[in-house]
Amino acid sequence: MRRRLRDDQGSITLGLVVLTLALFAAVGLVVDGGAKVRAVQQATRVAAEAARAGAQQVNVSGVQTGGVTTLNAVRARSAAQAVLADAGVTGSVTATATQVRVSASVTRPTVFLGLVGTNSVTGTGSAQAGLTIQ
Repeated sequence: MRRRLRDDQGSITLGLVVLTLALFAAVGLVVDGGAKVRAVQQATRVAAEAARAGAQQVNVSGVQTGGVTTLNAVRARSAAQAVLADAGVTGSVTATATQVRVSASVTRPTVFLGLVGTNSVTGTGSAQAGLTIQ
């Protein structure tokens, strides 16, 4: 019986190593998954902010003359791009006479997933805002 106990030495060590690696993987997914969620939230928030800023660029001459009220597409695009730049976010802006569409992308570094070759996570968001005439 004593001999058999000595043969099992070290078997708990391998199990502990595997369990520890699994625990680190789970923590890594939670931490870096949270970074992905925050990146998506930031991209969506900034895209909405940029779209609203662009939609405020009304063509003044149409309002003053009582004619058709439209957006100044050039100023709308410029205003939306300025919001993206101020937030340090990359994205694209499309502006027409009636609406502004913004897509934004935010990249965040990973903490644990970098150990397996994934050094960053990217979140994207989009928003649109339009001109409402009442």
